[in-house]
This record gives sequence, structure tokens and C-alpha cells, in this order.
Amino acid sequence: MRRFLSLILTVAMVVLLLTGCGSNNSATSPEEPKEQAETKSFKIGVVIPSGDHGFTGESVAHAKMEAEALMLEYDGLEIVVKDGLEASDQITSIENLLAGGDVDLIMLWPMEGEALRSAAQSIIDSGVELVVYDRLISNFEGLVGEIMGDNVGIGKMMGEYINKYYADMDSVQYLRFVGDSSTVTSQRNEGMDEVIEPKFKQVANTFVTDWSTETAQGQMEDWLNAHTVEEIEELDLIVTHDDEIVDGLMNALEAYSGPAKINIKLITSVGGREDTLVKFENTKLPVKFCTFYFAPSFIREALRLSVAHLYGEEYTGANLVNGQYLIPSFSISNAGDATYDFEEYRNSDIYKERYSIGKF
Repeated sequence: MRRFLSLILTVAMVVLLLTGCGSNNSATSPEEPKEQAETKSFKIGVVIPSGDHGFTGESVAHAKMEAEALMLEYDGLEIVVKDGLEASDQITSIENLLAGGDVDLIMLWPMEGEALRSAAQSIIDSGVELVVYDRLISNFEGLVGEIMGDNVGIGKMMGEYINKYYADMDSVQYLRFVGDSSTVTSQRNEGMDEVIEPKFKQVANTFVTDWSTETAQGQMEDWLNAHTVEEIEELDLIVTHDDEIVDGLMNALEAYSGPAKINIKLITSVGGREDTLVKFENTKLPVKFCTFYFAPSFIREALRLSVAHLYGEEYTGANLVNGQYLIPSFSISNAGDATYDFEEYRNSDIYKERYSIGKF
């Protein structure tokens, strides 16, 4: 009987000890909650020109789409897009963003570089970081980076293309139509003029179109009306800086009803615009077309660079050359010897992104 009682007491003590140990562990060493990574919060102001059509209109749409996509991808990210018709509107947008006191970075596409110099400096002085897209503010320091299409590279590719295309000709007469007096125009001219052969003879002063289809059309009509049959027929080439300029030139050339024969063999351009490709597919003129890719969707890369910088991520969407991020280009032509012909380009992922907003 005593042995039985002793056994019961022993078992009871063991149970009490085990229960006590479990109770003490749960009281003094509760399971720690897993530590969550802190969400980084940033605000980006995007200040760009206004536009409801054409290159600028498409760029505004791409900027807004990319902003929405990035805010979905990054927790704590806010992107505010401000567009303005004039440089003064952009200055006001910058002042309002800085007055809010909570912006970390401004991505600026200046209407005019010099007109925005003081406002850009105010961004730096306030401690807000700055990315400049497309149009340079010359000799400006303190930026995160400048990002744009490779305008000098595009000019060089254009020059090299026409050298090869007209290799069998001893003399080539051409007209040149550009956009404006910005760094975009000067860089494209610089690249082409550096490589074209001496046999290329520009037969009129450079036409400045303000990137307008209508202005280019009027300029071409005036040139045709002011020149002799011989001068018109000797024109071999037209060099331009934008597909919308080309649309105007083609309108004028197709409407020409004078006695001269149009012998232009090639028009070069910058863009990759669907409507312009279609125009050359449907024209009855013998002229061919070569354009070098420069798209409204490039502005997406400026936003991607801005976000990558704030989050400390590597950015690989453009080539860093002498302190500038240059978005690479390629050729599109129905004249051969290009990166893509029209249909290959239309089947590319690049084309799909460009026209993800629809055709303007």
C-alpha cells in the first residue's frame, strides 16, 4: 500500500513539474512577432509640357500611365503629374510642389531649358532631387541625372544611312527641316553633319517648323512654287527631325501639280510614328522613308530612373554616357538596310508599348 501511495505521489510531482515548466516558458518567453521591413515612402512631382495630340500629347499620356503602374508596384510611392502650356506654367507647378514641403524628387521636362534654369535651381536649393528629361539646361549642376533620346547618335546614324544609300551618286542635293532651336535640334544636326560626305549639298537655308505638320507643309509648298522645274527635279533627298514634319512635306509633295517631276529618292526622319509609315505605304510618289526611333514612351524611362534612384535600385533602361542617360535608337525603313522594316517594327514589343495608349 505504501509503495502504491509513493508511486502516486511521484507521478503527481512529475506532472506538477512539467506543468510548471510549460507555464513558466509561455509566460517569460512568448514568441516574438516577425519584424516587418519598413515601407519606404517617397513623393515624385512630374512637370511636363501640355499636349492633347501628337508627340507631346502621347508623352503626357505615357507619363500618366507609367506613374499609375509604378505606384501599384511600389508601396508608399506617390507620383503627381503636372502639365503646363507655357514655361511660366511649369515654373508655377514647381513652386507649388516645393511649397508643399513633402516632395522628394522632381522629374522635369522643360519647355525651354533657359527659361526653367532659375526654377530648376530652386529645386536643388530646397534639397529636392532633380531629374531632367529630353531638353537640357546647359551647364547645370547638382542633378540626379539627365535622360533623353540619343540625339547625337540619331544624327550620326542618319548621316551614315544616307552615305550608304546614295553611295552610287557623285552629288546629292537636299533640303533640311528641323523642329526648333533647342538642344534636341542642335544635337541631331551635329551628329549628322559630323559624318555626312562632302557630296551632300544643302540647297536652301534650314527650315524651322516648330514641330508642326502644317508649318512644314506650307514651307514645302512655298519652296516648290518658288523654284524652277530643273531645281525641283534635281532635289534628291529631304532630311527632317520628326515624323509629323514629314506628314506635312508629303501632303505638299502629293498635292503638287506643277510641271516638274518629283525625283526625291528618300526622306529621313525621327520617330517611328504609325501614321507616317502608312503614308509611305499608300503614296504614289517613288520616295522611300527611313526614320530613327524616338518615341513619346521615352518619358517612361525618365520616371523609371527617378524611382530607381529613390529606392536605391540599379537602373538599366538607358546608356550612361559622359554623365547623361541616353535612350538607344534604331532605324525603321521601307528602303532596306535598317534595323526593322515596317512590319518587323509593328510586331515588336517596343511598338506595342509605344501604342499601348492608342494612336494619336
